[in-house]
Amino acid sequence: METSDEENFSVAVSSPSDAEFDAVVGCLEDIIMNDDFQLIRRTFMEKHYQEFDDSEENKLVYTSIFNEYISLVEKYVEEKLLDRIPGFNMAAFTMSLQQHKDEMTGDIFDMLLTFTDFLAFKEMFLDYKAEKEGRSLDSSSELVVTSLKKSSVSS
Repeated sequence: METSDEENFSVAVSSPSDAEFDAVVGCLEDIIMNDDFQLIRRTFMEKHYQEFDDSEENKLVYTSIFNEYISLVEKYVEEKLLDRIPGFNMAAFTMSLQQHKDEMTGDIFDMLLTFTDFLAFKEMFLDYKAEKEGRSLDSSSELVVTSLKKSSVSS
């Protein structure tokens, strides 16, 4: 009896909760990449970025800005997720997010982090402020390319 390549192919099966988590993350990616979301976020940052300073001490006003941001952005995201996933539960997703945090990378994770991590939120504003003031980190002038091969040409 000869086995075909198809029979040797194994398929990883994810649990229903993993599949549900993946579906929510897919919807989240669509939502945060949407122009409406980007406009809400950019408008909010434009309104508040001048309040932020790159210092160790945090101003009291940061707390109210952080709370306003969470209220505005989380509400928008939750409404959009409810439109796409009937019965969506943000609290359950947040708990699930903790279980999958090591699997998450990129823009979506960074954005979600700004909901729960004040330092990530502050860093987002400081980056935005630096960009607005033309102080964005540009390391292209520091890039040096060195060949690992020794040149065969003598000087």
